Amino acid sequence: MSDIGQRIGENIRILRKAKGLSQEQLALRADINASYMGQVERGEKNPTIDVLNKIAAALHTPLEDVVNIRAKEAPAVPAEAEESRYAEKIAIQLQGLNVKEQEAVYKFVKQLVQFKELHSFDS
Repeated sequence: MSDIGQRIGENIRILRKAKGLSQEQLALRADINASYMGQVERGEKNPTIDVLNKIAAALHTPLEDVVNIRAKEAPAVPAEAEESRYAEKIAIQLQGLNVKEQEAVYKFVKQLVQFKELHSFDS
């Protein structure tokens, strides 16, 4: 496959990993086949601009970062993407739970935060 396809696939892989997503999770968010996502990342398939736009939207990143092939460097991962990584991971885990289970998780997390705030002066 072309060098361009491989470099775009590598960009997608780097951005996906920075968000803490699996290929399957990204494919689900982008509404494309998970197998196809793997082929795109490996540079085996050349996605259409529409598919690249879906992937960029699923990554919450500009399309320009996905298709940037000017430099052979990895795409810049914004600091806010790194900071929101765990919040996104938590959100992904919550998707499989029903409302009562989500509420229980929320209450647990809230208690953890309150505990930390109460005991942060002890350090």
